[in-house]
Amino acid sequence: MNKLALAVFMSLPLLLASCSDDDDTYPSIVTEMADGLTNSNGTLTTIITDNDEQYSLTNPQAGLYPNALYRLLCGYTVQGQAATLYTLEGVYILRDSTSVAQRDPLTIVSAWQTSRYINLHLSVKTQGGTHSLGYVTDSIVGSHAYLSLHHRQGQDPEAYSTDIYASIPLDSIEGSLITLEGTYQFER
Repeated sequence: MNKLALAVFMSLPLLLASCSDDDDTYPSIVTEMADGLTNSNGTLTTIITDNDEQYSLTNPQAGLYPNALYRLLCGYTVQGQAATLYTLEGVYILRDSTSVAQRDPLTIVSAWQTSRYINLHLSVKTQGGTHSLGYVTDSIVGSHAYLSLHHRQGQDPEAYSTDIYASIPLDSIEGSLITLEGTYQFER
C-alpha cells in the first residue's frame, strides 16, 4: 500500500466521526397498520393501532371523505398521545367475495394476525390497472373456516410486481380457527 493510500485509509475513521452530529439523527419510526378516523371536514386526525392505542395526529391529513374510517399502513413517531406521520399508504379491507370468486395470480408475501384483523402483504403483477380483491369462504367445518383469496386482474396485463397491503376483519369470519390458502393458520 502506498503512503497516500495509507494516509487516506488511516484518516477515514476521523472523517466519519467528525461527520456525525447527534442533533441530526433520524427519528425511530414505527411502521404498522392502523385504522384512521376523519372528522366532518374529511381530515384524518386520529389513528388507532391494532393494539388499541389511539393517537391524535400532529400533522392531520386533509382531502379524505368526512366521518370515515380508513385502513392504513402508517410510518409514524410517538410523543405521548400524539403521533407524527412520515409515511401513509392505503390498505385494502377485504370482504367476502365468495359469490364472485376469481383467482387470478397473486403472491402472499406475509400474513399475520392482530386482535381485529388478519393482515396481508401481497404482491401482484400489474401495469397500473384496476384490480378487485376479497376473500372466499371455501368451507366451514365445525368452528374451522377455510379461506382463499379472490383476485380479479381485469384487463391489466401481468407485468411488474407491486406490493399491496390488505386486511381481513376477523369479525366478518365465522369460526374460531381460520386457515387461509391452506398455509396460514390463525386462531381467535
